[in-house]
Amino acid sequence: MVNSRRNFLKQILAGGTVLSFSSMRIYAKNASGLPECKIQTLTHGPRHHFFGYYGICPWNRSGTHLLSLESPFQNHFPTQDEPAAIGLVDAKTGTFEKIGETHAWNLQQGAMLHWNPLDDDEILYNDRQGNQIISVVMNILTGKKRILPAAINGLSHSGRYALSLSYGRLGRLRETVGYQGIEDPTINVPHPDNDGVFVMDMRTGERSLAVSVLDFYQLIRDRHPELKDRHLWCNHTVFNKSDSRFFFLGRSMENGRLETGMFTADRDGGNLREVIPYGSSVSHFDWRNDREIIATFKYQSKGRRHVLFTDGKNDYKVLGEGLLDFDGHCTFGPDGNWLATDRKRGLNQSLILYNVETKRGKTLVTLDMKIKRNISGDLRCDFHPRWNRTGDAICFDGIDSKTGTRQLHIAHLDFS
Repeated sequence: MVNSRRNFLKQILAGGTVLSFSSMRIYAKNASGLPECKIQTLTHGPRHHFFGYYGICPWNRSGTHLLSLESPFQNHFPTQDEPAAIGLVDAKTGTFEKIGETHAWNLQQGAMLHWNPLDDDEILYNDRQGNQIISVVMNILTGKKRILPAAINGLSHSGRYALSLSYGRLGRLRETVGYQGIEDPTINVPHPDNDGVFVMDMRTGERSLAVSVLDFYQLIRDRHPELKDRHLWCNHTVFNKSDSRFFFLGRSMENGRLETGMFTADRDGGNLREVIPYGSSVSHFDWRNDREIIATFKYQSKGRRHVLFTDGKNDYKVLGEGLLDFDGHCTFGPDGNWLATDRKRGLNQSLILYNVETKRGKTLVTLDMKIKRNISGDLRCDFHPRWNRTGDAICFDGIDSKTGTRQLHIAHLDFS
């Protein structure tokens, strides 16, 4: 039985030709046009299947399988005693094959699943060990695991480093992306100097504090005296393309109102900058390359818009006037020109594609999400788009209108 399972998994990894980002002629050839799109509901109920967050590639290198979580429910925050299954989804049939499970997951970000860039046979995910959140490196062929002492919040493109947050503080102050049952050791400190964004070596597990909550508070306190006693935290960490710098959101909550700014720093925490002013309601984001960032925030008193700018400069440029004037989970494809984002209008949700060079875009699909009434708010099902490695497909989470279950969907793009 073990050998047959191992052979099955070997076939998964050997299931196709490895494609690289350099095979992007499709973009140069069709930069002035917009692709045709076919939508596929890949997975099926009665259980829920989802990946979680956006901007992370769920496909393996050969493109034959995707990582996914499987859960029997979606109507409450998972407790520490309610694991989700981790599995591989066949990219053609949607068949889910369980390979493990995790006790550290949520409906918005999943378990921060990744394929390991350092080893094609390994996956990475967050889990729980006693009262601590840890991360796991697991070989899918052998099932062998290596435990790292802290959670993954953002992974470097090289796979060598991870950005890590304290899930005790995160869970207390931002429950929707936290894990249940974790104590916050800084519960009485509004601006701790021993908590913030950590950098972990993925080979050794060594971890150091790069930017503390106190560090970013000191950048903005003179302009924001109201934050003197307010509890702040760090959220949503992402490396740039060369892994030399990262951004994160600095946040607070007051009377149910979430307020945010964006900050960037070198990998060791040096050259800390406030790149989007605190108070601009920064929401979603991605690196276009080493220096340019796309983010949605309130710009020029006109509500949240998709804005492109350079790290360290105030050269804000609004993208898609009239088309992208909303808050969406924005993420660049491999070529850095095609941008995928999502839009919510009432109970409908749309997937939108936009080309930065040609300034043209289109709505790929709109799903009627009326059936999701009971899973709104922190339990909502956002599309959270994520590209495949060759830039011709986008995976997103959505509600299957027939069953009301949360499932993986694929937008197949034809640029010919």
